[in-house]
Amino acid sequence: MKNLFLFTLAITSLGLGSCSKCKICTKDKSPEVRICEGDYSSTTSYGVAVDFQEAQGYKCKASI
Repeated sequence: MKNLFLFTLAITSLGLGSCSKCKICTKDKSPEVRICEGDYSSTTSYGVAVDFQEAQGYKCKASI
């Protein structure tokens, strides 16, 4: 029973670890922009990309 629990926990954590955080940025009369953390070499450069879009007037929300 303990092995089954550990196996399930390992599969779940692998599945969640493969997801990358993404943001969808929208602005009136402009195409939406999707920014994903996996597209950048670090979380800092991802954050800078999101900040840049927000400075341009976009509203960014977490994507599901």
